[in-house]
Amino acid sequence: MHRARARARPARAGARRLPVGGRHGDRSAAAREPAPRGQRPHARRRRAPALDRDARRSDRRARARPRDGARHARGAVANVGLVPRDLAHAAGARGALGVVSAHKEIEDDDKRGALDRALLWRLIRFARPHARAFALSFGVLAVVFALELAGPRLLRGAIDGPVGDAIAARAADPAGFDPKPHVRSLWWWAGAYLAVTAFGFLFRYFEVAQLTRAGQLVVHDLRRQLYGHIQRLDVAWFDRRPTGGLVTRVTSDVDSLSEMFTTGLVTLSFDLVKIAVLLVVLFWLDWRLALIVVALTPVLIGISMVFRGGAREAHRLVRRRLSEMNGYLQEALQGIRVVQMFGREKLVSERFAGHLDRYLKANVRTIFLFALFFPAIDWVVTLIQATSVRLGGARIAEGELSYGLFLQFWFYLAMLLDPIRELGERYNVLQSAFAAAERIFGILDTKPTLRATELAHEPAGALAHEPAGVLARDAAPPRALEGPGHVRFERVSFAYPSGPEVLSDVDFEIPPGRTVALVGATGAGKSTIVNLLLGFYEPTRGRILIDGVDLRELDPRAWRTRLGLVLQEDFLFAGTVRENLVLEREHVTPAALERALIGSCSDELVAKLPGGLDAPVAERGATLSTGERELLAMARALAGAPRLVVFDEATSSVDSATEARIEAATRSLLEHRSALVVAHRLSTIRRAHEILVLHRGQLRERGTHATLLAMGGLYAKLHAMQFHDEPPVSVPQAPASPIASPTASPTAR
Repeated sequence: MHRARARARPARAGARRLPVGGRHGDRSAAAREPAPRGQRPHARRRRAPALDRDARRSDRRARARPRDGARHARGAVANVGLVPRDLAHAAGARGALGVVSAHKEIEDDDKRGALDRALLWRLIRFARPHARAFALSFGVLAVVFALELAGPRLLRGAIDGPVGDAIAARAADPAGFDPKPHVRSLWWWAGAYLAVTAFGFLFRYFEVAQLTRAGQLVVHDLRRQLYGHIQRLDVAWFDRRPTGGLVTRVTSDVDSLSEMFTTGLVTLSFDLVKIAVLLVVLFWLDWRLALIVVALTPVLIGISMVFRGGAREAHRLVRRRLSEMNGYLQEALQGIRVVQMFGREKLVSERFAGHLDRYLKANVRTIFLFALFFPAIDWVVTLIQATSVRLGGARIAEGELSYGLFLQFWFYLAMLLDPIRELGERYNVLQSAFAAAERIFGILDTKPTLRATELAHEPAGALAHEPAGVLARDAAPPRALEGPGHVRFERVSFAYPSGPEVLSDVDFEIPPGRTVALVGATGAGKSTIVNLLLGFYEPTRGRILIDGVDLRELDPRAWRTRLGLVLQEDFLFAGTVRENLVLEREHVTPAALERALIGSCSDELVAKLPGGLDAPVAERGATLSTGERELLAMARALAGAPRLVVFDEATSSVDSATEARIEAATRSLLEHRSALVVAHRLSTIRRAHEILVLHRGQLRERGTHATLLAMGGLYAKLHAMQFHDEPPVSVPQAPASPIASPTASPTAR
């Protein structure tokens, strides 16, 4: 029923599958068609066995809505019925506010059936580089434990020695009893006890400091490796996952491992050693009383086993709810302009409150679970203590035990029961860490499918601690770039996974020094061609050749350094103008940067900014206008002295002065360079050496501006929509060729 409704309302589903860096207009047929049964977003998922009632109801409502994880706010706003898609896109927001359940996409990577032992060994593997620090921590713990053992022994010596002697002497001769010798002896025992305690405090400080430092080093390395691995994954992998969920992986999930490494793993290991040593000592002191502890130990183990399954699932649910909440919050903040413009603050707040409620209930469920677990452990501990007092007191009354020995036994028993009681807390920490580790290893076990050559040439040591089997397929060494950069698309077809083809047998070439423009309606496949050329995707059929070498055989980083990329929505980082233009590229010198500013007509813009090149830039360039961001994007591309310019022209309207500067910058950008231009302003490409007209993923027309106008085909219609009375520009004549089929390209021949 839900699937029927989803198919009946394609306008509300609205989400479009986009390559990263692709334009809003490249909506392929793959995005409009329903996904196969096994991949539909509303398909039944494996669920936790103990979700709360409200969470189940919310999930049912979420499945009833058509959703496909759209990343743009125009689709999101349309999903909640606020405004048509074109107006939503004009608002400029990017958050998928109407698709709450899109954040559950990331949960598909969770390793549900991973064994605790396997997880533990993988986590220990990350600690190996810091084994010396952990060994030192273990040694400090041993010293602290030895000092703790010395304390009760000194108390026993004081009670059975001076105190016992004083009691016996007073009983034997009350009138002539002199306590001073016994008191002087007690001062020695008290001083020794204070000294042991003081050393214990000192070494405990080193214990905490060393353990925390060692654990934080492991967490630092793990977080760094996780983020580095995420950066190596294919762009298509990010298309299916909300940013907020990935942020949760790198931050909150890794933080959950921090306590395990700082106070959990080493302390738990030493607690087991401590329990074994104390059991031996207790049997040595009095084996009858020690049997009480041994007899009740299976009860403690049984309680832990009962709560084991529930604890893991409870922590999984908490991590899942936190990921969903962070993902929704991140998208809601990105789309704040759309939210405020259409007065949807209340709606968004209510939905965020729903995420908060589900996260709260997951936490409360965990708290209630362990609120039963810890008292159960304490009850067994109290039972052991009470039984020891009963039997020990009886043996003292019978003269079989001394007061000092029983006091020593009692202190050692308390020292034994403390780690037993804390085993429950350590178990809680481990379960939380294992739940987070499943999610983290779900990413680390994801293998890149496209950029294996890039992985094979990471700097030495970058992957030193990465588990075996994480890297992508073994690849031959990448081939060097030697030629001038002649680009050729040879019968290239492309389809997104489980979708129809969005490009079909596309043939064209970009000779060195020539400008080729792509023109077509929304969804024709222009941005898909750009993403294929950048190496973000691989063709499903055909080849992309660079100087006769398949692009898949080249080092993608070396190839991209030759490109100058200008997207219609170029990303600016929070920082300074200089940092955004240089992007840590060593070959971008101050002189090259100055030439790029002049060539892109951005020098006047930068001069007006307070601080010039060192002027601050807000996140995503929010303090700059659309035209200013476009000019800086051109300057960034020119600064790298690219051989090939990929220019995805912006669609936003700007004032006349800015428009003139952009056109001048575009001419400078394209001059004497190979260029692939995705054109929206047809005035930009009138002087292009070849214009390719795309329609539904196929090349339909090709030629120069004048010859295409003379044909009166698709290009002429597009031109008429933008320029009604303007005469055509005089350009070199070349024959135009209508392409009846995608295989009829003269380039292909």
